[in-house]
Amino acid sequence: MTIALQGGIASSLGAQQLASAFSPAFSHLRILRNLVIPMPEGHAVRTARIDAVLVCETGVYLFEIKAWRNAFVYRKKSDQSPPRWFLRLNGCQNAREVKDPAWQGGRKTAQLRGLLPDDLRLQYFVLLPCEGIELEGVMPAAVITQQDLPYIARLVRNNGRTARTYRLLDAQAIDRTVERLLEIQGDLSLEDHLQNCRERSGFAASSASTGTPSRWTGANAMGLQ
Repeated sequence: MTIALQGGIASSLGAQQLASAFSPAFSHLRILRNLVIPMPEGHAVRTARIDAVLVCETGVYLFEIKAWRNAFVYRKKSDQSPPRWFLRLNGCQNAREVKDPAWQGGRKTAQLRGLLPDDLRLQYFVLLPCEGIELEGVMPAAVITQQDLPYIARLVRNNGRTARTYRLLDAQAIDRTVERLLEIQGDLSLEDHLQNCRERSGFAASSASTGTPSRWTGANAMGLQ
């Protein structure tokens, strides 16, 4: 029993689940996988990857897809510091610390928000598509499992149509929005992003071996992505 699938497999599974859950709710939608966007100057990694982007009538929805499975997911909160996230394999007592997926999704959303029209709804979720996942304690509403997807699809459809806080998109507007997302990505590729991540990891490892303080070293040591 493993605590995580291969990332590419989990991403494909998540995209399939998104299409299956959202298609009954929307007559026209587009799903982009592995959208790479530039991050602000001075950011630890120069690019960010968004696992899945779903564009439909009510807006743009970003999905951070995690490959965790057969595990309890929980947080430890402190008044003095951000929440720490952990995975504990079913039947085991030991837990493994992982990066905060809600924070990861939030920073990508904030960056993309500045690159898209203000009247376009933009929202993110953390999707855990694999089997055997159980959420312990109170989790952010943005953290969802496969079982939650049909409800989320109906929720974003109904809220978008009734609230009318943001404009609704017809089929042409959906396609134009996808074109804009691809323009933002430009010539950036998944390999470019992976290389940027490797450079960051190499810098963190070098800093650790030489004793040089690095704001990246601690983040790199937090465990599963």
